[in-house]
Amino acid sequence: MPGPFGVEAPGQKEVLKGFDFRGDRGDALRAWLLLYPGDIEADAAAISAAMKLKDDKAGDLSVGEYVVFHGLFVGASVCVQRGHELWDAPRTPRRFRKHPGFSEYMTRTRFDAIKSCLLAPFGDASQSLTDKWWAIRPLVNRFNANRLRVVVKSELQIPDEAMSAFQPRTTPAADLDHLSYVERKPKKLGTEVKCVADGGSGVMRFLEIQEGAEAMATKRHRAKHAPATALAMRLVEGVRGTQFL
Repeated sequence: MPGPFGVEAPGQKEVLKGFDFRGDRGDALRAWLLLYPGDIEADAAAISAAMKLKDDKAGDLSVGEYVVFHGLFVGASVCVQRGHELWDAPRTPRRFRKHPGFSEYMTRTRFDAIKSCLLAPFGDASQSLTDKWWAIRPLVNRFNANRLRVVVKSELQIPDEAMSAFQPRTTPAADLDHLSYVERKPKKLGTEVKCVADGGSGVMRFLEIQEGAEAMATKRHRAKHAPATALAMRLVEGVRGTQFL
């Protein structure tokens, strides 16, 4: 459902109009690049620089290789194999389970090197003393800006909530300022976000990190309104790109 900023198309329900996703030469990559939150060339360069700080022999990261990494990263989530099993085929092939063969596209060493520096372009270390979410907030802001710029919204906008599930391994909060525990969620522990999805296309359009009661009490509209009302107003502002007076 792409379109230039400010263009309204009430009732439009055709997702990514003009795109053809059939066959190997379909527009899936073009659509992914359109919805990428930021400048992909600058991000690849930033990750490449961060990799070289860790290992001065690390090769430059190209945009193409960065896209392949994302494909493997997402693909791993739908595979039954985990970790090295995604790269190393079992000694005895399983008749009904095809091996994903990630090594055909990228070595595991290279994948791990990219993953270790993946957040390099998305944080804002200059805000680290004043914003406890400095490492992730710029990415959320970029996501919201992208959807506002390239997605034409339908008449139906659906507010909801979601969990970015996370299980700390070494510390209770894993160095995050706030972890939510929501009993009704399939994965109950993680970072909670309030969100808005387009009811016509299903495209996620806006995210707001839930930072804990104390921090959320300082958000826009909380001085005059109850938490739920203030939240609803911010979600509407995020979707339409303008603030209430």
